[in-house]
Amino acid sequence: METYIQQLKQFLTDEKEKLTDLALDVANAKNDYKLAKAKAIYSTQLARVSGIEDTLNMALKVEEKGLTSK
Repeated sequence: METYIQQLKQFLTDEKEKLTDLALDVANAKNDYKLAKAKAIYSTQLARVSGIEDTLNMALKVEEKGLTSK
């Protein structure tokens, strides 16, 4: 389980880096079209990050309760 949690943590870190890059795209959009597109992509990535966070939190709770076999 520890390996799974470490992999989730790394995955989350990587996806948060992408989220930061996408936030810069939103901030630097040159016109309304590019702004709308950047916001849509950012929103999708934010949902992805939230899903990974939820999965990680669930795995940590399972490990905390000792519900996994080692």
